Amino acid sequence: MTKVTSFNDCAQDRSSITMYYDDSCVLCRTEAHNMQARNPNNITLIPVDQGLETLAAAGFSRTDAMTYLCIQDWYGTWHTRMDAVRLLYRTAGVKGSALLYLPVIQKMGNLAYPFIARNRYRIPNWLTQLIYGKAVVEACDKDSCKTAPTER
Repeated sequence: MTKVTSFNDCAQDRSSITMYYDDSCVLCRTEAHNMQARNPNNITLIPVDQGLETLAAAGFSRTDAMTYLCIQDWYGTWHTRMDAVRLLYRTAGVKGSALLYLPVIQKMGNLAYPFIARNRYRIPNWLTQLIYGKAVVEACDKDSCKTAPTER
């Protein structure tokens, strides 16, 4: 018999998610793999271009899926934009992720996320390096980090 020590242990079995992400964006790919590494048994990664049929059946265009994070939870429910980020961070066990659910932070995130998602290719290299490290900045210089999702 498995010992359940907390609600999180009990919920873990039904907390798997499938994350559809822009694999042509080094920042997006790095974040996706960082989150999966935190909880590899419960986070499945699928590049948008490999999941187009599933995404289209759910009503997502390629452009929307390349721009905004799309996640399907264990019940088959779809989450996108900041709702998807909150679910991803909670599933990955990111410390402090519960703060994303506070009403003020939730509203600010909901307002800021679309702007950041649409303009992530404009993020300055110094900020990218601060968050992800020098290797990602160097990869971005060779990749499409500075290309808008609609142009990929």
